[in-house]
Amino acid sequence: MKNMTLYAVALAAVAGTVASTASANVVLATLRYDSLSGNYNAGTQTFNAFAADNATLRTSGDTARLIGPTPGTATFAPGFVSGVDPADFRLNVTAIPTANPNRRTGAGTFVATDVDGDTISGAIAGTWIRSAGFIFFNGALSNVVITPAGAAAVNLFFDGNVGGWDLDLLAPQPYSGAIVQLVFNAPNFFSADFSDRATGVTAQLIPTPGALALAGLAGLIAGRRRAR
Repeated sequence: MKNMTLYAVALAAVAGTVASTASANVVLATLRYDSLSGNYNAGTQTFNAFAADNATLRTSGDTARLIGPTPGTATFAPGFVSGVDPADFRLNVTAIPTANPNRRTGAGTFVATDVDGDTISGAIAGTWIRSAGFIFFNGALSNVVITPAGAAAVNLFFDGNVGGWDLDLLAPQPYSGAIVQLVFNAPNFFSADFSDRATGVTAQLIPTPGALALAGLAGLIAGRRRAR
């Protein structure tokens, strides 16, 4: 089924001494890619989804910084992976059997790459579920890091074919997140290989618990120093 979407929604309460009286959910940035090519290898028990540009699937997407002072959006045109630049998106998650025939556990990684080679990458862990003819995945994102391209990167922006946003998200790395749902229609529940199943991903990045508190404390100290 074309254009099915993997929805990854990150929810977390910021914890720590400074934030204990004013904890909040803070979405730093979002990632969204549609019409990825979803594939499964029964031999390795691994599902992967990657940006495609073929007769049936042309991946497009956008990423966005939501927090100030400089929000912005990077847009990736349909079939962007065929461009001369390194822009790409890839996700790999295992599908390991459990005692329940309708559930499997999964762990893996994802990497989003912009047009000049900057990357956003992290770990994925959760559970696959079979229900009503569809395959769902619920899980979490962890150790999400932003890596500028090259040792002496100058353009510290995540750039698309159109637009871009400042990679300095103010909160310390790594970031966290939660995959609430991955869903696509497949002919079986990982009992045999399948390929080119339309898949999408939407993700939100948040500070790792306690990171916002540390950032707030650093800002408070800096403010006091300026005031002297």
